[in-house]
Amino acid sequence: MAQEKLLRGSVTDVQNMPLPGAAIQLKGKEVGTVTDMEGRFSLSLAKGDVMMVSFLGFQLREITYAGEEEMNIVLEEAATDLDEVVVSFKEPLIETQKGTTTFRVDKLATNSGVSAMEVLKKLPGVSLNQNGQILWRGSAGINVMVDGKRSFLTGNQLAIYLEGFNADEIEKIELIKNPSAAYEAEGNAGLINIVTKGQKPKGYAIGLRSNVSKGRYWRTNQGISASLNKGKWSIYGSFDYNTPHRYRSSQSGNTITENGQQVSLERNNEVPFRINYYTWKMGGDWQLAPNHRMGIDYHGYFDDFRGTKTSTIRKNSPTDKLLSTVHSVYELQEPYHYDAIGWDYQFDMDEKGRKLTADARYISYRNYSDGLMESDHLDSEGNLIETNILRMHQPGFIKIFSTRVDLDLPIAEWDIKAGLKYGQAENDNNFRFEELSDGTFVMIPESTNHYRYHETISAGYLSALRTFQDLEVRGGLRLEYTKAQSSLMEGDFDKKWEYIKLFPSLSFTYTVNDKHNVDLAVSRRINRPSYSSLNPVRWYNDEYFYYYGNPSLVPEMGWLFNFSWTFPKDFVASVDYSQRNQYISRKLSYDSNGVTVRSQSANFSHFDRWDFTLTAPITVNDYWDIQAYAGVNHTRYPIEEASQERKLSRWATTFSLQQQLTFLEHYSFDMTISYTSPELQGMYLTKNLFFTDIGIKRSFMEEKLEAVLTLTDVFNSYRLYGQSQSTLIDYHYMDKPDSRRLGLTVSYRIGGKLFKEKARKSEEEERL
Repeated sequence: MAQEKLLRGSVTDVQNMPLPGAAIQLKGKEVGTVTDMEGRFSLSLAKGDVMMVSFLGFQLREITYAGEEEMNIVLEEAATDLDEVVVSFKEPLIETQKGTTTFRVDKLATNSGVSAMEVLKKLPGVSLNQNGQILWRGSAGINVMVDGKRSFLTGNQLAIYLEGFNADEIEKIELIKNPSAAYEAEGNAGLINIVTKGQKPKGYAIGLRSNVSKGRYWRTNQGISASLNKGKWSIYGSFDYNTPHRYRSSQSGNTITENGQQVSLERNNEVPFRINYYTWKMGGDWQLAPNHRMGIDYHGYFDDFRGTKTSTIRKNSPTDKLLSTVHSVYELQEPYHYDAIGWDYQFDMDEKGRKLTADARYISYRNYSDGLMESDHLDSEGNLIETNILRMHQPGFIKIFSTRVDLDLPIAEWDIKAGLKYGQAENDNNFRFEELSDGTFVMIPESTNHYRYHETISAGYLSALRTFQDLEVRGGLRLEYTKAQSSLMEGDFDKKWEYIKLFPSLSFTYTVNDKHNVDLAVSRRINRPSYSSLNPVRWYNDEYFYYYGNPSLVPEMGWLFNFSWTFPKDFVASVDYSQRNQYISRKLSYDSNGVTVRSQSANFSHFDRWDFTLTAPITVNDYWDIQAYAGVNHTRYPIEEASQERKLSRWATTFSLQQQLTFLEHYSFDMTISYTSPELQGMYLTKNLFFTDIGIKRSFMEEKLEAVLTLTDVFNSYRLYGQSQSTLIDYHYMDKPDSRRLGLTVSYRIGGKLFKEKARKSEEEERL
């Protein structure tokens, strides 16, 4: 039997454009792989093996392996669709390679008709906190990307964006633990890359999608997409209307001292939001010359976000006697406007893969936020004592410009990349709070101000990849120069930052044999404060609790270490360690009145976390596949109280099971089960989190028509609990979102396969 060797290579079209997702199968064997986002692949095979390389819209190519270590495979476009080509090996639902865990979103019926946010919360190690903020490996210091480019948003805006992002557009999601120097240095927990479906056969395509689901509220998502590819030029456009209405019931409480006595607060809140989300995209690219291509795109959305929060707060004595009651109604309107225009250019220098790419992007983001909170204070008998009315006006305007140039320069046995990047961002928020006094609204000086933030980041990087027989080595260095100023116009706060940071990265991949390989990686990362976490504007839950930012925040610096071992049947065991300084989270304290709890962005001195994980794909038979993921982690960091540090530490576990059962040729049934034990999240210790989703898919008309029925959170068990670990503030909460939903999605494709717009995005928008 011939000895197997590891082949590394790439798959491109005749214009040297990479073909991500191209299938490579060994003829007559159940062995194969697919190319990554850059069209690259690695595969163990023996001399004489025949590779079948296919990509929708391109001619099937068969290549007899002659023992090469590297190979560039070029596919030519087909005159007709290759519907008759069948790739018989199965792509796993979960796959881990070189520190990147890939989840095949499009393979599970449970992911149809839901939002990208709902898909993300199913991924092992990923969770949502009380504010809808995405956490990965216990930290919000992540960089969420779309097709390898920054998605621009964080916090509530990222949540809104992902709720309006239909999961039917997603092919897979990659969790990148140790990014190379070519990526932005932002993201101390790593990168989350959402890869959309995108193939580009010639011709036209029209896609229609309709989804309706029922939980607390009816939701609908209607979309139309169209594209036309003539080879030398292509255009696309899409329009979506989505109603990702939210509902959350919440119970919370804490103890305060009021009028010299201890009082316990017991809250019952209802938080419904009505959201009408309109998004539109258009663009195209042109082949200017045989080796030159240019593109332009526009993306806009309008989000009509509004709701009425209601709250009932019972004030009880230490003997549980009712002292008084506060009823609050909070009317909130937050329409968001977003416009982004991008330009990109690519020059393919030669057939060896040398190329120059450049892009520029301008973004305008506007948030017009107005609120009115009315609170009635009643005595123990239900008699009205007083009514407090608070009015808020807090518009936010953010402008971002970003440009970058990248060079791919393979030289002999080295794959070298280099690039430069420049970005600037401006944040302007003139917020005003008023209270009703004697029939007139009067400004509240301590919560009214004009906040401004200006930032520029200049960066350059150099990375190199070299293969020495069975060992692949990748190293890189990124240099970033940051200059920023944060100021309050009404007051004496004016802080400036100016610093230069180096971000090295190094990784090794050693192929022991065709069944075993090990990966080792280390990188330095940064987590800059989001614009909202810097902004000292207040966001009220009720009269006794609000969130606000901290303009004095400093960036969080960290090191990421990863070791993974791949062994037979694609099982992967990994160990990860992250160490961070000036860890950014939130701390609890009392307002100056001594009774209102405030949750403020803050720096904690350090953060340490270990993760031990195992990914296990199991094929029961030709019709039943199981993907199991299990993890154990340990988190440790201090919180500061009354100028003293209190150390927190906790072991936690996570487990997920995804099953796919195919039957009757055109049917598939999927089930996702997820469990997370109590874990630390900033100031809070959570409780067990468990949920189950199921879905059934049926395709018709040669897969042009598809219908999917889903039921999320089957047992209605998804709840978010938190207990403050502070010795000074005993705040706790239990939130129940609208998670159990029955949905139906119908999609129909006319013509060929749709291709999606290129994502051309910058680092700065990620921190909106």
